[in-house]
Amino acid sequence: MPVIKIIVGSVRPTRFGPQPAKWLFDIARQRKDAQFDLVDLKELGLPFLDEPLTPSSGKYEKEYTRKWAAIVDSADGFVFVTPEYNHSYAPALKNAMDYVYNEWNYKAAAFVSYGGGAGGLRATEHLRAVAAELKLFQIRDTVNLLNYWNNLDEKGGFKFTEEHAAAAKTLLDDLVFWSERLKAPRAELAARKK
Repeated sequence: MPVIKIIVGSVRPTRFGPQPAKWLFDIARQRKDAQFDLVDLKELGLPFLDEPLTPSSGKYEKEYTRKWAAIVDSADGFVFVTPEYNHSYAPALKNAMDYVYNEWNYKAAAFVSYGGGAGGLRATEHLRAVAAELKLFQIRDTVNLLNYWNNLDEKGGFKFTEEHAAAAKTLLDDLVFWSERLKAPRAELAARKK
């Protein structure tokens, strides 16, 4: 059974990201074909990248880097949940992605974004370029929350729609499929490097 990490990419104190991440996690954990874990970068507390060697070396000096590397390494797939900041994605997420390299390789990735009229699509497009460099296999379908502040209830909770749920199902179906299918080729590629 594949292990999939849903990563909350914003660390701002007033962030919205935990809401869609928790919503997707609640949907995902009803499935019987994968294990899902919620990872909050704010709780992880990674400082600005400070490892002396390039991440592709796999030689990490800092304990927090080794902890993060173990989290990423233990997964077969990822969902990146990000806001759109200035036509791109959250800097904390970029920092976390840059910390490690080999641990991301040949795994599946999907994206949930939120923002203004584009719903974070520009953030997702930037994420796709970085994901490609990290050798992540990207799922086409996304969940995008446009002008999310217009769908908040009186307590600040987002009102997810049937369309959002349908998009989440499509994203998860493809992500689980590819997370499982990439295990064998990933193992074969790892064996070739030895």
